[in-house]
Amino acid sequence: MLGLFFVCRAGLLAGLLLAVGFAAAARGSPRHPVFSWDTVPVCLHFGSATQMTDEQIQRAARMSNLICLEKAHGRQTDPAHPERVAGEDARRLKQANPNARVLMYWNTLIAWPFTSYNRRFAETHPPDWILRDRKTGEPLLKTKRRDFEVFQYNLLKPEVRQWWAETIGGAVKEFGFDGIFMDAVLQAKRPVWLRRGWGLDKADDLDAAVIDMMQRVRAVMGPDRLIIYNGFRTNRSGHGKVNAHGAQFLPYADGAMIEHFDGLSTATKEDVLLYWQMAAKAAKANKIVVFKCWPGPDLNWLNKDFMSKPAAEKEAIARRRIGYALACYLIGAHEYSYFCYGWGYNIADGQLIDYPEYQRKLGAPKGDAVREPGAWVFRRAFKHAKVTVNLEKREWGIEWLED
Repeated sequence: MLGLFFVCRAGLLAGLLLAVGFAAAARGSPRHPVFSWDTVPVCLHFGSATQMTDEQIQRAARMSNLICLEKAHGRQTDPAHPERVAGEDARRLKQANPNARVLMYWNTLIAWPFTSYNRRFAETHPPDWILRDRKTGEPLLKTKRRDFEVFQYNLLKPEVRQWWAETIGGAVKEFGFDGIFMDAVLQAKRPVWLRRGWGLDKADDLDAAVIDMMQRVRAVMGPDRLIIYNGFRTNRSGHGKVNAHGAQFLPYADGAMIEHFDGLSTATKEDVLLYWQMAAKAAKANKIVVFKCWPGPDLNWLNKDFMSKPAAEKEAIARRRIGYALACYLIGAHEYSYFCYGWGYNIADGQLIDYPEYQRKLGAPKGDAVREPGAWVFRRAFKHAKVTVNLEKREWGIEWLED
């Protein structure tokens, strides 16, 4: 049986041995998108303030079988009911690509006020449906802008979880989405919210609440729709050990996103290796994994200097720098692993660039990805490509082979 196996040196990551059988793993469920190794499997994750043009619909449908429309999609076209615009674009995408699975975004914790369902959440629901400061009783706002405040759901109330499930599950059914992208499943457990809102002893209760939400929304949507959540995370303990988070929800969902694969604070060689391990375990359970990748650890929507550059310059940078991100993805990819690349979450942030690498023949993996003993160099062969990554030096190579 073929497997993915890394020979790890002694020390911090000595125990991270990955062995996942490609032959045994993964045919997925009927909910899964059609998967192929013919070319790089691409996931698109974006929002458009206006309804998508016909050209954008055709391009997205051609590029991907797995598409998520972000939280504020359609807000300029129909400010009162942007979800209707998102639903219409989902229908158009599926018409252009009958194999596409299109997901509706919904946040687990944050009541983003972009859809009609959340526009006046604090005014139309009981006060204890909002996360509040334990001492003052004031709402613990996610953010406050000039024209609106962004509240957070009190996930420890069953009534809130049922409203959440009925609202998003009902919207998915009404507008014909293929499931939900469930964002921020770990965010409620941030130390600031535990300390000020829930209580320091409530972390396990919040995990249980998220699992309950997954089960409730599945019951509302029905068994034929997807739940993909964000996501897998790594961080460091006080002793420098790299820890993995987010896998506890995987049995209740169809897959997970690695939102910052080699990005932000998770761009070390240890982080990337641990994400590969998490993806391997997910693949063994026949789960979808989305590797959301960036042109560089700091080349994203948070970098004001980068974002101020002309669109053509940002695109040129993304085109030049796609190789390392793609090579890292290919080392760790399994069946139902998807590559998602750009510098932000808007439709203009690189998602719809049809990179030349997406057109190259890839073919299925020939076997194991192998780590050079005593080094951070990894190699893997596909039918039409040979991939090398040096995580320590951030060097890469993809040799595209002739037929």
